[in-house]
Amino acid sequence: MSDLAAQLEAVVLDMDGVLVDTEPVHLAVARALVAPAELSLEQYKPFIGTHGFRDWLQSTYGIPREEIRTRSSELLFERLSTEGLSAMPGAVALIRAIHERGLATAVATMTQSDWTEATLVASGLRPLFEVVITSVDVEHGKPAPDLYLHAAAGLGVAPRASLAVEDSVHEIAAASSAGMHVIQLRQATFVPEPQAEAHAVLDSLEEFDLNWLRSQ
Repeated sequence: MSDLAAQLEAVVLDMDGVLVDTEPVHLAVARALVAPAELSLEQYKPFIGTHGFRDWLQSTYGIPREEIRTRSSELLFERLSTEGLSAMPGAVALIRAIHERGLATAVATMTQSDWTEATLVASGLRPLFEVVITSVDVEHGKPAPDLYLHAAAGLGVAPRASLAVEDSVHEIAAASSAGMHVIQLRQATFVPEPQAEAHAVLDSLEEFDLNWLRSQ
């Protein structure tokens, strides 16, 4: 990472699993959706950090896709409004450190836009970001690089001058293929093994080396 500080202009962070530990919340929402049927952790795990969960719910439980979308949103918004959601330890301090160094920052997530907004508001993180890129902004989702290329363009920086903080396999691959340096965070409840494409692997945002943010 020693070559990054001289060229760094922006930091792009994923939301789920990086800024907030949302998978336990999403699992609880999915279980409430299919009740009184059951949804095991083993059934849910293959869909973490990837696509196809709603299609699987429809085919497995016979719930119409539109009902899945509407009811899941209702359940999520209700849970966030009543229980709230904490930012990942170290997230606020890191974002403020990025801002203090005059670097641009953005959220890049494949979560749908209304869920993204509600999650960032509930965790108190929304005011810290001017640029938030979601699935509606790109044609191809992760592991395609589109989300990160769009985030870099929105910030007015080159992808190679950007650092991405990600947690899942597909997301790390997407940021890497966009030409960004990538840090893998393994702080959430569900995390993959360390990935070879990551330039550094952290167990907590509190371990983030602020020397990576030096700018000239």
